[in-house]
Amino acid sequence: MLKILRVLLRIEWLKAVKRRAFWVAVAAFAAFTALPAIERVRNARSDPNAVFALPESWPDILGTAAGVGPLFIGVLMILLVAPEFSWRTARQNVIDGLSKERFYAGKLMLLAALVLLFMAAMVLIGVGGAMLSPGEGGPGLVRSSDLGYMSGLALGMLLFGSAGLMLSVHLRSSGAALGILFLFLFVEEGDARLMLGTARESLRSVAAFLPFNVVEDLGDDLAHYPGVLAEVNADRAERGLASWEFPDVEVLAVAALAYSAFFLGLSLLNMRRRDL
Repeated sequence: MLKILRVLLRIEWLKAVKRRAFWVAVAAFAAFTALPAIERVRNARSDPNAVFALPESWPDILGTAAGVGPLFIGVLMILLVAPEFSWRTARQNVIDGLSKERFYAGKLMLLAALVLLFMAAMVLIGVGGAMLSPGEGGPGLVRSSDLGYMSGLALGMLLFGSAGLMLSVHLRSSGAALGILFLFLFVEEGDARLMLGTARESLRSVAAFLPFNVVEDLGDDLAHYPGVLAEVNADRAERGLASWEFPDVEVLAVAALAYSAFFLGLSLLNMRRRDL
């Protein structure tokens, strides 16, 4: 079994690294993450009061990637998977002896590998920037709240990547899949704002657990650092503003896993029922 998984991973890796979209996406994500870190290191070198050190700076490091990481994963999954159907690569793999289930397992491994790659790039950039900064942080490199924030970002990437895989398998066209993905995000965000602005508690509760909002809350540092949230809410209270509230992180994590399982299940069912 492990041998088969290694072979599938190797196949997916070889196909991915030959695609220009893969390198463009990885480079763009690294740039989005690295540029703010470089700026903070420069500020720390020029201003003694500006500190960029671990573990205190993890919220800034992770927050930089929170807005773009999940979207990059979703788009990249579409660009890597959807063309295989139009190019008949998927059909040829099955003709060559690869079952539909193993072909699908390869895509799951691709998704997991992309999430790990993006998370590793984000962590390495953050650690590298902190090592170049003159400031000193507190004890340890990572706190439990930092690990929770990292897990939330990984779940957000998994959810968007699962949605990208589902759209790729169903539509089998990268252009159509990307269009539906962005249209869904635009429509859902608009609906969520309307529902959150209503006076009905039931609608606000539903809006909080729409896929986009789940990913957004998991990527918000205030959801993972209660002390910071308390300070922000105290400041808002002084200005007469309503306090910010977030669902429990554990509940958001379960919702993200449920959405991911749903999207992946739809992908598998579609792949089994349709000819490649």
